[in-house]
Amino acid sequence: MEFSKDYNDLGKIIIEKFRDESFKQYLMLKDYSKSISKEEYYELPRNPNIDIELQKNEDERFEFLISLNDKQIEYLDKLVLMILDFTSFNILREIEENLDENESLGLTINGNKVENISNELLSGTLFGEYFLWIDKNSKYGKYQY
Repeated sequence: MEFSKDYNDLGKIIIEKFRDESFKQYLMLKDYSKSISKEEYYELPRNPNIDIELQKNEDERFEFLISLNDKQIEYLDKLVLMILDFTSFNILREIEENLDENESLGLTINGNKVENISNELLSGTLFGEYFLWIDKNSKYGKYQY
């Protein structure tokens, strides 16, 4: 089946913004924690303008990530993706269930209402399409459940 530009653009945007960008940020934090020792980390100059609680959170996150073994990291990767996927799925379901309501969130792509591409949805629903969009557009593998 040939999909419209609106359908393809929506799938790319949903996966990129809801899933891949967030997971990439997590991977950068994880990779950073593996690139430096705990001693080196605490020798780095501290930003005097950063809130004490924020710095404490960053330090605790760093220590947590460096404490994990490979199997734990693998599980954490899947857990982070699962949370992103559940959240994305739930947001799309809420939008889908309220498309015809006056108080709906509403969604447009390229200036067109999403309802206009509903005949292209292979799954029959906007939230069901999320699974297909992951397979087609995500850099980080399949849906996590």
